[in-house]
Amino acid sequence: MARVAGVKEKLHMPLYDALYVPETAPGNTLGAVIGTGNIARFFVDVQGKTKLETNLQASGVLPSQNSYEARALRVVASPVRERRLEEGGTFGVEFLEALIYNSVTTLLVGEKVMIEMPTFWFPAGAGVSLAAGNGWPDPTATFRFAEPVTIEPQQNFRVEMQFPLGVTNVKIPSGPVTTTTSGTPETTTTTLAEAKASLADVPGPLRIWVILDGYLTRDVQ
Repeated sequence: MARVAGVKEKLHMPLYDALYVPETAPGNTLGAVIGTGNIARFFVDVQGKTKLETNLQASGVLPSQNSYEARALRVVASPVRERRLEEGGTFGVEFLEALIYNSVTTLLVGEKVMIEMPTFWFPAGAGVSLAAGNGWPDPTATFRFAEPVTIEPQQNFRVEMQFPLGVTNVKIPSGPVTTTTSGTPETTTTTLAEAKASLADVPGPLRIWVILDGYLTRDVQ
């Protein structure tokens, strides 16, 4: 269908891209997928991904002469509850805690940093329960920019998730938190199981999505 010259339409259209850890080798751990450098990049390599992983058509740019107003940024991780590690433990919300408290997420537009904060600053607003997601499972419970971040036509953009301590150095407790109470609640003590695994050891299947929520402006067809 031909474009209508000089006429644009504006619609609510989230953009998303995911880091995918497959269930089988090769590359079936988070550390193997992230690789050296301890940086996971989103919206950079979209080739070969399914619609479940991304809705971007080209790496790092909007299609055609489209522009975008980003109003919110969200980080969503698929739940990994009670999956057994090779070392013999289990992990669940401990994985999400290790992920969001030990990484820094940065939005870059045209190589300019638009925001850079620890990942816990960008709750998912998604999930089937409080235990299965990063934050409250409500699309309105997300970080929103005070002013829209504009991505101009053909302007490069990406999101980076950096692990300053290194993916292999971020430990995950191998078992659940156990609490013992002696006397009154004021004397409650909490003991963590010995940490045996790292973020690098987390196996697939696993997806970590970054979502830019906002408005796409495009030609009318």
